[in-house]
Amino acid sequence: MPGLTWDPIITRAAEIVRGYDIPVTLRQLFYRLVSEEWIPNAIGPYKRLSSLTAELRRTDDFPRLFDRGRRIARPAHWDGPAAAMDALIEQYRIDRTADQDVQLWLGVEKNALAGLLEDWFDDYGLPVIPLGGYSSESIDRVVRDEVLADGRPAVLIYAGDFDASGMHIGRSFVRFTDCWKEVRRLGLSEAQVFDLDLPVLPGKPKDSRAPGFIQEFPMIHTVHDFGSESGKRIPVQVEVDAVDPYLFHDWFTDAIAEFLDEARFEAAKASEAADIDRLRDAAATLPD
Repeated sequence: MPGLTWDPIITRAAEIVRGYDIPVTLRQLFYRLVSEEWIPNAIGPYKRLSSLTAELRRTDDFPRLFDRGRRIARPAHWDGPAAAMDALIEQYRIDRTADQDVQLWLGVEKNALAGLLEDWFDDYGLPVIPLGGYSSESIDRVVRDEVLADGRPAVLIYAGDFDASGMHIGRSFVRFTDCWKEVRRLGLSEAQVFDLDLPVLPGKPKDSRAPGFIQEFPMIHTVHDFGSESGKRIPVQVEVDAVDPYLFHDWFTDAIAEFLDEARFEAAKASEAADIDRLRDAAATLPD
C-alpha cells in the first residue's frame, strides 16, 4: 500500500501473535495493528496484511493464525480393531456439564470467533453457536429442541458487533428460539467502544435498521459523524474482532465461572477418566 512500509509492520505483527498463548485470527491481528496506529482501518491494508502473512506462513517465517473456514474432508479409517479402539479412547468424552444446575450455551456473531471459543473452552464441552449473521429457522429450531429436551434452565452467553444489524442479530436469535432463562450479552456495547477505544467504521446507510440504531445511540453518532449517503445518515460499525483476544477470552471465562459449578465439573471429569481406564483394559484384549 502507498505510504506504508510493510517490513516493520510485519515484524510488529509477528511480535503481537507470538505475544499470545491463545490462538488469534487475522482480523484480530489487523485490529491490534490498527489500534497501535501501524495501519489504517481500511480494506486495502487488511488484504495486504493477509497476503503478506500468508506468504510468510507458507515458509514458516510467520506464526500461525487461526483459520476455521478450511479443513480437509476425509472419511475416518484405521489399521485394525486395536487402532480403532485407541482412536475411540482418544476422543471419548461424557457430557461434562450434565450435573450442572443450568445448561450453558456460548454464542457469537462471527464464525471465526466461534472457532476460537471451541478451542478455548473445549475442556468444558459447552455447545457453541456461530450465527454467522442472522440465524436460520432450521438452526433456531435445532437449538430450541435441544434446550427443551435437556430440561434444565438454559443460559446463553453471547457477543456480537456494535452496529445496526449486529445489535439486532442476537436479539432476533433469542426471540425466535424463545427458550432462555437468562441471556448474558458480553458485548459489544457503546460504553465498551468508548472505554476500549475500539476502531469505529462507517456502517451501511441502506441498512433498514440504521435509523433506529442511530436514534438509540446518539452519543457515538455525534462523536463519529460520517455524514450521509443518498440522503441517509451513515451509522457507525464496530466489530467484536477488534477486542483484544485476551480480553475477549476473559469475558467468556468470567461469565462461564458465574454459572458453572467447578466441583461438579471436576467430578464429571473423574468419572470420564474411570471410563477411559475401562476402555483401555478392553483395548488390551484386542488383536493388533
